[in-house]
Amino acid sequence: MQGDKIVSFVDEASSAESLVLQMGAAKAGVTVVCFHEKESQDALDHALRTTNAKGLFFSPSTSIGKTQNTRKTFLQKLMPELEAMYAGDELKLSKYPALRHIVQTGFSKIRGVNMFKDVAVYANPSMSNYSIPANSADALTHVYLRDGREVRSFTSQDFVTASQDLWQSYLSGSTEGEHKDLPVFVSTDLEQPLGFATVLACSSHLKKLFVPGSFSIDRITTSLPRQGSTFLVCDEGLYNFEWPSSYTPGQAFEESGKRVSQVLVGGKTNGVSKLFHHSRAYSVDPYSL
Repeated sequence: MQGDKIVSFVDEASSAESLVLQMGAAKAGVTVVCFHEKESQDALDHALRTTNAKGLFFSPSTSIGKTQNTRKTFLQKLMPELEAMYAGDELKLSKYPALRHIVQTGFSKIRGVNMFKDVAVYANPSMSNYSIPANSADALTHVYLRDGREVRSFTSQDFVTASQDLWQSYLSGSTEGEHKDLPVFVSTDLEQPLGFATVLACSSHLKKLFVPGSFSIDRITTSLPRQGSTFLVCDEGLYNFEWPSSYTPGQAFEESGKRVSQVLVGGKTNGVSKLFHHSRAYSVDPYSL
């Protein structure tokens, strides 16, 4: 319902589901809570407790660092009551009394958790009598947590303004020249303001995007050559990345890196990028834009 909160704990591989969550929540006036420390069980606990979230949306099989833990492991440690639940049981969690719905992006059943594919609601009136409410410009759509505190929040109007500014100041350049039909390559977290505003900006101007699904350096060096993109949106980790002395990116990536003419970086740039040294870089704060 309008004014409720849902915590997002989704990984890069679930970018489509993440966008559906964020767009649907914004439309319905529900606030999405995102937190930075995705490998911290305490950070997930803090996000759920302090926001009194009614929903949790997560990717169950994502590994936590180099351990055997996954995001499902975190969930079951924080919510031991789930193991005793059966289909149809109402959530009653001692640590999170406000939590009413848990949804996962995976395909293996988890007690007390719904699958994303089973919770979609048809908006076509001929298929459902449910009507999605219209939001307002001042509806709080996103809250961002980092180091146990709120670092930024956005209303619906804030995101509209941010996406317009991104397009006018930076992304409109992706429509110029002989490569104007190539997609904008987006390798930054779609849960961050920069990622979500980039999607809004490009989609509202009918500009194609490509999201690799994983932001590992290996995935990017193989997918960027295939797309041929000349405009890249990335975080500071990729832009400032330096190859280990024992590793070479390969000729295909070297050539595609030369074709990238513009890079929008979420964060700081430490001089000229070793990967994209032929590019013009623009730096923005990924949270304040």
